[in-house]
Amino acid sequence: MAGKKKDGGSDAVLTFRLPRALHDRLVEVTAGRSVSEEMRRRLEGSFSPSVLGSEDPRFRDLLIAIGHVAAAVAKMPYRREVRYRTEGGRLGRDDDKTPYAAFRKAVISLMDTFEPDGPRLASDETLIRLTDQLVGLALGALGDRGLAAFTNRARVGEEPRFALHDEPAVPCPPDRSGAPAHAMAPKNRKRGHQGGA
Repeated sequence: MAGKKKDGGSDAVLTFRLPRALHDRLVEVTAGRSVSEEMRRRLEGSFSPSVLGSEDPRFRDLLIAIGHVAAAVAKMPYRREVRYRTEGGRLGRDDDKTPYAAFRKAVISLMDTFEPDGPRLASDETLIRLTDQLVGLALGALGDRGLAAFTNRARVGEEPRFALHDEPAVPCPPDRSGAPAHAMAPKNRKRGHQGGA
């Protein structure tokens, strides 16, 4: 493959050979772009973490944004082995899940931001079935890790946990009312399915 610098421009011009079958496949998927633009888009995408479903324009930007949130939240500091007490008085020790809670809220906010217009034609009952099937499909793709996550999801109705005051947790920002947020971590609350598009 030969390359040469385009005079006076910031782009490099490359000349190389493609198998005819590969070129034909590129032409088929260009969707109004030139073959060069399609090749550039795919090459740039190869440097980003691969996200399943990102080829679908309905979900592409949402999935990319969620990926950036996940990368950022993975770097958030958190306390390991924080002591806590449940409402029933039981003592325990577990990691602070503030990064997960922040990730969850960010994903919900992004989903609201990217929500498309239009009606939802499925009934609530159908939507519940679809949701369960999608979760099962996603967890099944993870093998043993998915099975462990499913077991964690199946435990519902556990008591809320409160960090003990003699072992401070990561500082929590005030909630919307301006009051400091409590270091409360409800574990695996039963999640209801809500209607709406």
